[in-house]
Amino acid sequence: MKKFFVLMLLALLLVVGVAGFFVHQYLLRDYIVFIESFDNGILTVDNIRTEGTDQKFRVKCKYGEYLTVSINPSRSERGYYDLDRLTVNGENVTKEVSMLQYRTKVTKKMTITATFKPGEETAARETTNETLNLAAPSLDVTNNTPYLGSLGAYNLKDPSIIYDEQSGLYYAFCSDNLVVHSKDLINWTGKTNYFKTVTTDDGTLALDFDQFDSVKAWAAEHGYEKDKRYSSATSNRTVLSPEIVRVGSTYYLYFSVSKAEEANEAAIFCVKTKDLASAISNKKWTEVGIVLSTCGYNAGTAPAAGEKKATSAHYDASYAVHPSVVRGADGSMYLAYGGTWGRAEIRGAIWLLELDPQTGLLKENSAINASGDAVSTVHGVTRYHTGVLIAQPGSLPEHGKNEGSLLWGAELVRRGDYYYLLMTYGTDARNCSVRVARSDNPAGPYLDSLGRNVSKFESQSFLSRDQYHKGDILLAGYNFDRSNDGGVSYLNAGKASTASPSVIKTADGQWIMATHSQIYFKVDGVLETGYDIAKNLEESYDAKPAMEIRQILWNDNGWPLAVPEAYDGETVKEIFTASQMYGEWDVIVFDRMDGSDIAQAACSHSQTVSILSDVAITKQNIDKNTKLDKLYFAKRNSRSFEIRLNGELFVIYPVVAWDWELDRATLTFTGQGENGSTVWGKKSFSSMMGLYTDTLYYLLDQADPETLRPEYEAKLKKIEADPTQAQINKLCQQLIKALQAQ
Repeated sequence: MKKFFVLMLLALLLVVGVAGFFVHQYLLRDYIVFIESFDNGILTVDNIRTEGTDQKFRVKCKYGEYLTVSINPSRSERGYYDLDRLTVNGENVTKEVSMLQYRTKVTKKMTITATFKPGEETAARETTNETLNLAAPSLDVTNNTPYLGSLGAYNLKDPSIIYDEQSGLYYAFCSDNLVVHSKDLINWTGKTNYFKTVTTDDGTLALDFDQFDSVKAWAAEHGYEKDKRYSSATSNRTVLSPEIVRVGSTYYLYFSVSKAEEANEAAIFCVKTKDLASAISNKKWTEVGIVLSTCGYNAGTAPAAGEKKATSAHYDASYAVHPSVVRGADGSMYLAYGGTWGRAEIRGAIWLLELDPQTGLLKENSAINASGDAVSTVHGVTRYHTGVLIAQPGSLPEHGKNEGSLLWGAELVRRGDYYYLLMTYGTDARNCSVRVARSDNPAGPYLDSLGRNVSKFESQSFLSRDQYHKGDILLAGYNFDRSNDGGVSYLNAGKASTASPSVIKTADGQWIMATHSQIYFKVDGVLETGYDIAKNLEESYDAKPAMEIRQILWNDNGWPLAVPEAYDGETVKEIFTASQMYGEWDVIVFDRMDGSDIAQAACSHSQTVSILSDVAITKQNIDKNTKLDKLYFAKRNSRSFEIRLNGELFVIYPVVAWDWELDRATLTFTGQGENGSTVWGKKSFSSMMGLYTDTLYYLLDQADPETLRPEYEAKLKKIEADPTQAQINKLCQQLIKALQAQ
């Protein structure tokens, strides 16, 4: 008997082992499906991965799962093409293609191949712009560089925008002593220096310290050598992060000079003029003086040339860079400043000091100026305070992997009863995001929409979740993965390292934000930023930062939202109907990246969302076969809608905008979620029905197989030869209503 049980146990183990081997080999194992597309066509697999014409690629699949291949013949200025032949492992399955889609179960070895043939445009095919009437811009890009998807001028960082009534021009003052101007905030030209320069010993241009006594004295005190260009990118005797502001009839220009090799050794200076155009043209400004100076050095190092070594380490608590000036309702004037050096245990922060509107310098006997940590010029006798700490970064430097929480590039804006603090998180080397918090007091505390205090350092732990999602994301690295024609443009459809915001209100009431950004592009199949490979492409324009202008709208709760596309004179006051929102959208959700390393978050990718009737259907909904009663879309008021995306409820605001990637007008939306996430959408006007009909098949799968499904499959059959988006919209809406009535 004992022997029998042993044999039975061995037999059972053998059966389990064989079953396990079978499951592993045939059910759990990833199979490779080879996808080939030739001659003027694109294949898309499960709306996730798209490749261009004449391409081969591989897709990992599970045994027995359904694979949906969308077939997208080319529709462009080159001509129109139709599907010629679709084969699976050599077998012609063209007759099984319905609505430009082919659905099949995965087998062990599969090769899917599509070829295309010339076709004709039909009269029924829709126009792309529909009823949108935004005019195409006429670009005048500085230095005649090629236009690669960034509006504005190349190689311009840290912009500060102002309107000059005398000349009727907008000026953008930028780092590296560069300024451009524009009549319309769209076309920028006239790049020049706004301060005098000198030629350094290596033949490059640097800031002429001799033109301002305060700069010359500070430079001498801090060991700068005459006509010497320093190696660091942020200490090459140039102007950093300027801020231009008008008080009455006087323009004040604040700017930083930094000697980054010496930690936070930097200063903020101020000059002024009553004639902005003349000051720029003639390089003549009236000197106001030094506003703030910071310095830090380690024990045993010489704080300045010729001085004795320090006996103890000294760090000023702040870093005198990135000035931002705001006026209070009572005429008061405040300076926000700070960057990513700062004191070691702070690792950069944003501070607030009060200015005297009569002089442009620090106000005497100010309670704000008398608070905070003590600061000295170190080499001189002047002593003052940092002011009020209004924002801190998310983690400590000794915990590592904290580049994503570095804090710099702030902009302080007043609107109504609130002061809005826009901050840059991250680093150009990886990625940046622009975040916002607000307060009814310029000195704070500044809270985001979920009530989190950006002035308060919550935890010493690198893994503390609260450190990463403070502040609502206004703008971050993104990529619209799917262009409106069904392709993917890694060159033009995304941006990286959006940073250093500047906000103004125009005379006609528009709110405009300028930032600098870089372009995403693909290198060896990997999505990269220009900065990442700039050392290999030093002269490549797409590896340089570009200034970009976007419009801001304000939601019903008074929070700013950035329009997804760059500015082209659009208005945000239009009123839209629900039916105008129906169709397919390319949607990006900027989540708060809770507990993650923001430095690794290269960009937020888009997903396809179908808005039809009173539901919004995402790819995740389709994959999970979500029931219709869990989906939601509705008009909220005259200017906004509500939409549920993957479980989070968003309030969205539509805006007609110019699609810079595809060179045409389109309908976009921007919005905020109940969990504090930010969402962007761009409507797809596409004749590529293979990208669109996954939603219809999802709805058919929920239909009664006895009545509804046969009825709507018959309706599909009537239009499948040459479908339009309007026809698919109508069919989906009819089917949704029928399903809801079941």
